[in-house]
Amino acid sequence: MTIKTKEHKVAETLANAVEEHWFNPSILGRYLADQPLYTIDRIIEVLAQIAKHSADRYQLQGGGSEGLLLANELNEHIKVIKTKYKFNNLKLTN
Repeated sequence: MTIKTKEHKVAETLANAVEEHWFNPSILGRYLADQPLYTIDRIIEVLAQIAKHSADRYQLQGGGSEGLLLANELNEHIKVIKTKYKFNNLKLTN
């Protein structure tokens, strides 16, 4: 029996939820954007990690879905932004 971390459980729940036909990403986005600033910073860190790992996948596959293309572009913009600004609260490990 494998013990899953809290992060694995959340990721699994989210992945399962988005597979449902009636999933509405704008509801989730609105809810998460309405959280305290510390929580929003952590959510942005998660999004940056998704973009990074999806961009890696896009590069390895030599292309892919529109989502992977967008993630690749977002990852490139994050790299540029990181050189321009110093972040004290965000941990952007790109």
